[in-house]
Amino acid sequence: MQTAASDICKSVLRELQCPACKQYMVPPIALCLGGHNICSNCRPTVSSCPTCKQEFLQTGNISLENLSLQIKFPCRYSNYGCQDTFPYNGFREHEAICGYSPQTCPVDYMWLKMVCTWTGISKDVKEHLHTAHKELCEDYNAQHLLLLPRSNDSLYTYKFLFAFNEIFCFRLIIQCGVMYFVLHYIGAAKNDLKYQYKIMVSDNEDTESVVVTHLARSFTGIEDQSFFPKNCLKLHCDHLERFKNKKGKLPVLLKILRFDD
Repeated sequence: MQTAASDICKSVLRELQCPACKQYMVPPIALCLGGHNICSNCRPTVSSCPTCKQEFLQTGNISLENLSLQIKFPCRYSNYGCQDTFPYNGFREHEAICGYSPQTCPVDYMWLKMVCTWTGISKDVKEHLHTAHKELCEDYNAQHLLLLPRSNDSLYTYKFLFAFNEIFCFRLIIQCGVMYFVLHYIGAAKNDLKYQYKIMVSDNEDTESVVVTHLARSFTGIEDQSFFPKNCLKLHCDHLERFKNKKGKLPVLLKILRFDD
């Protein structure tokens, strides 16, 4: 009996697979004159049915929509090990944060002037970074201290920081007498903009300081727009000269904050 029910569920899932994008269809499901279906995401991208080229009706496939409300959908990353199933209104949200989603190494797509060909699932990214790029990683513990060199010449430095069970990448650039800071959040899209970072520069006696706070930003990937003025912290090196320590270095303190703290 259980086998028969499983076979029926698999048959329904096959019927719910969109012919265009191959993802599962959930209401609303468009219907063409020839009786074929297409998902709501693909419908605006086509002028006629991709299966038979006939026009779409103004109504949806109500019977198929009702069936989709009765079954549980597997995660799209089931081939990578995820065994969870969800009702029609929950599996998309899960897929956005699924720990089995395939990932490439962050050093390969974050413009870090390195190449890494590793691919794996998202829950293994931290272990990979610790193993293959240990020199670039640091377990964040309340704060992260940078001691910048005496010179204001061009500088590019970065570090992966592990805080709040999440992965961040801190980057600093000095160009033309201007210091740019940015903290990237590397993780589930639903947590984007939940974190902020604070840059603090103080003199030796802690009588004067500069404190600036900004949102942590997810990396967009295609173009490195992180250092545009609206997406980063920017400080002029000339204004920071008086904060250098006795050895001529500039202590810069980074703190990562979570909005619900």
